[in-house]
Amino acid sequence: MNWDDARLFLAIAEEGSFRRTAIKLNLGHSTLSRRIESLEENLGVQLFNRSTTGLTLTPSGEEMVDTAKIVSSEFDQLKVRLFGRDQLVKGRIVLTLPGILLNHLIMPMLVEFQKKWPEITLEIITGFEKLDLNAKEADVAIRLTSNPDEHFIGRCLGSFHQAVYASQYYLDSYLAAKGEAAHQWIRPGEASVFDYTLARPYESPLPIESSLIVPDINAQMEVAIAGRGLATLPCFMGDPCPDLVRLSSSKLRADIWLLSHKDLRNHKRMQLFRAFICEKFEGFQGLLKGDETTFVENVP
Repeated sequence: MNWDDARLFLAIAEEGSFRRTAIKLNLGHSTLSRRIESLEENLGVQLFNRSTTGLTLTPSGEEMVDTAKIVSSEFDQLKVRLFGRDQLVKGRIVLTLPGILLNHLIMPMLVEFQKKWPEITLEIITGFEKLDLNAKEADVAIRLTSNPDEHFIGRCLGSFHQAVYASQYYLDSYLAAKGEAAHQWIRPGEASVFDYTLARPYESPLPIESSLIVPDINAQMEVAIAGRGLATLPCFMGDPCPDLVRLSSSKLRADIWLLSHKDLRNHKRMQLFRAFICEKFEGFQGLLKGDETTFVENVP
């Protein structure tokens, strides 16, 4: 049996559609159909029942799904183990992390790392989707969490805090209104990955009667800089910004964890990368916690 054809079969079984699978794998629908028909012919069994309402697995197809999942999992684990034996200080490291950390904190670290080890290529995948380290979708992850997956090796890089920020222009405008206008609060919205607790008006030290909803955290910062209201931001974003004034003490939000697969514990490139990132974060603990900035109290 051709394993590539078996992989395609498993993908179709999981998607339940030739069309969706073709789009996901960037293959032609007719090519995918021919591959499965050839697989069925070689095995001498029918794997799918095809009808106008869609695909369903035959008993033979269901049995093959169970086996294919086991083989796929074993193959993924084998790739990780073999990669973990590579001791060359060159090659590729795939890093996944939230864009907010890359843009406001980690990018200079990665630039310095590549200057130090120019033969190591960093592939960076940003986003909050948790890529599967077991399936080798990424080699190392930096995640905002207080409950890291216990199946991975990892180290807490620190705890990031948040605080309330506004532009001086906004504060001057509010004072000019002599308290007659309500504070504008820039909130992340219920669907936001960052559910900042300080964004809830009843927890704010300031009187709040109206608000703006801006889901993206970078956009929240830009809206605050533009003088449109108060925003709760990570201290590592707000404190270094010369266009914002901090209005509250800092409050713990979550931990930052560096995670990788346990089979990569002794991998040379990974050892270098983990040690480098951990060392660099040691110098950013004050910024993460918001310890180094005074804040304006008693804002009207």
